[in-house]
Amino acid sequence: MIEREVKLSAWPGFRLPDLDGVAPGARTRRRETVDLDATYLDTDDLRLGRRGITLRHRRRGARETWTLKLPVSSTDPAVLARSEIDVPGPPGDVPDELALLVAADVRTADLVKVARLVTVRRRTLVLGADDAPLAEIDDDEVSVMDGGRVAARFREVEVEVAEDAPDEVARRVVDRLVRAGAEPGGNLPKLARAVGPRFLQPPEAAPADLGPEPLAGDVVVAAIRTGVTRLIENHPAAVIGVDPEGVHQMRVAARRLRSDLRTFRPLVDREVTDPLRDDLRWLGEELGAVRDPDVLGEQLREVAATALEPSDADVLDAVVDRVGSHRDEAVAELHQTLGSDRYRRLLDRLVAVADDVPLRKAAREDALDVVPALVAKPWRALVARVEGLGDDPADAALHEVRKAAKQVRYATEAVAPVVGRRARKAGKGVKQVQEVLGDHHDTVVAEEWLRTAAASPDTTAAEALVMGLLVGGERARRAACRGAWEARWEKASAADRWSWLP
Repeated sequence: MIEREVKLSAWPGFRLPDLDGVAPGARTRRRETVDLDATYLDTDDLRLGRRGITLRHRRRGARETWTLKLPVSSTDPAVLARSEIDVPGPPGDVPDELALLVAADVRTADLVKVARLVTVRRRTLVLGADDAPLAEIDDDEVSVMDGGRVAARFREVEVEVAEDAPDEVARRVVDRLVRAGAEPGGNLPKLARAVGPRFLQPPEAAPADLGPEPLAGDVVVAAIRTGVTRLIENHPAAVIGVDPEGVHQMRVAARRLRSDLRTFRPLVDREVTDPLRDDLRWLGEELGAVRDPDVLGEQLREVAATALEPSDADVLDAVVDRVGSHRDEAVAELHQTLGSDRYRRLLDRLVAVADDVPLRKAAREDALDVVPALVAKPWRALVARVEGLGDDPADAALHEVRKAAKQVRYATEAVAPVVGRRARKAGKGVKQVQEVLGDHHDTVVAEEWLRTAAASPDTTAAEALVMGLLVGGERARRAACRGAWEARWEKASAADRWSWLP
């Protein structure tokens, strides 16, 4: 569930104003006052909180619930949006499903109690003309507990917008609350007010500012921190798995980070970073076990749009279901990976490197004097590989060109913040080569799978026929890719695009 709310501070004498008519036909209804007793968990250095994540166990009467809140983007910057996941249960051990979701931040550290908040909540519903809830206003008197005594106390008013209500409702309610004396509260969780400034410290591997005259080492630090952050931030989505993009983006993060560590090898201590590249390869392969079937399923449906008749839809569904038949098993194995000691230790090492990159002496030189040469090597390797293809290259040879193009693309994108438009333009051209050869490789993988599946004894005649038609579609698409990639290469490899290389 996505929670959307606005938080305001209120002074002791604040009284909730009349909110009737805040939306057409709207009226309010007071609900019962409830007592809440919440214990928040985090690491000692507040890794969760600093990334906008909160994990708590809360008692409300006889009801006991674990709640994890993860940050999500909001369409309205004035509204705090978070994904809220509830798991009923007693205090004690964090439920396994929630522990797995925070594994990338917690890693090998321990979760400890960082605050206990006791709240008296006075609730008011804002109802629309059709009696459907538009928002709930919670007037909270919060006590920050230190053992058995009250260490601090504050009052907070939350405006939580109903799932189907527009953000405009929140703005109108907030306007009336502010006119009545409430003050914008910065949309920080209650935990932030309880633990103070430590909550507001930057997260681990926070993005680095290159500054006006960056050194080569600054570029390395910025690239590694960006990669580590991308990896950690996509972990929850990969675990939840509802959106295939979660696994995809995490796999991209692992691959790009591995590529960056390779690009910047002359500037870093390879005894530290080379083992990281090996483990990132392992992680990428583990993510691929879930991602590859997703890609294959999408690929088959795209080809089916031109290769099959609408009357083949049911058989196509049966064929695609075969692709995903082992996905649940792969997801379960991925969950084991993302909760494993090896994964946690890898992220520990990545965060440590991001916070203190082991730079060599060459990293102290001006970035513009150093980083173009780091792109030159993979670029020349790509050119040599293309020139060695011959007139009718094998599918495997084109796949190797694709991988080399991806390395060059990632390298140009890593140095683009310093080199500027020239690097971005060069990277864009190589990306187009990589993409068309990626589509080409997908057709090879799809045909191999279709041929194997068609030979299976449990394949029906109708399925075998559809698989044969799909093979034809894949071949047609592959031929189109072969016809297109050279034109893209000619454009991408134009000398003026690479004049910034030494």
